[in-house]
Amino acid sequence: MTGEWLPPKAPGGDEPLPGPPPEHPQQQQQQQPPPGYWQAPPPGQQQPPNNDAVAGFTCGIVGATLLFFTGGLSTVISLVLGIIAIPYSRKGQRNVEEGRTPKHKSLAKAGFVIGIITVVLSILATIVWILLLSTVDIDWDEFDDPDQDPFDGDDETQVRLLMRTAAVAVRLVA
Repeated sequence: MTGEWLPPKAPGGDEPLPGPPPEHPQQQQQQQPPPGYWQAPPPGQQQPPNNDAVAGFTCGIVGATLLFFTGGLSTVISLVLGIIAIPYSRKGQRNVEEGRTPKHKSLAKAGFVIGIITVVLSILATIVWILLLSTVDIDWDEFDDPDQDPFDGDDETQVRLLMRTAAVAVRLVA
């Protein structure tokens, strides 16, 4: 008995167990861990980060997302983020081209393209909102009638106020 636990042997099974031959203890220490276990790379093989590519991509995505979800009302913020995304992404592309780092090449390209799209859409949204608000003819005086209180409890007045509000909303959308 060697001190290790072995499964019981089948009757007439004196043949050796299948598998690799036993190794020396020194070889077992140098052996790699079983697959599926993550190991940090050796210290000399780490690649330098490409933070410019990540920053450019992030600014472009945040600007485009704000522009989309606010319906173009965040044009100033989206425009600034798009303008910031373009040079940062270009600098990230230059880092890859000059061999400083191989990381995030596609992220830098995507950030550059998304930054340009964000700038263009922000400018278009600004133009559309300016045209929309300058061409809609709203008679603000009909809302400022001092002789009539819209909340005096008269149902007819409240219905008229609701209809006027709906008409203004339709004018703004159409």
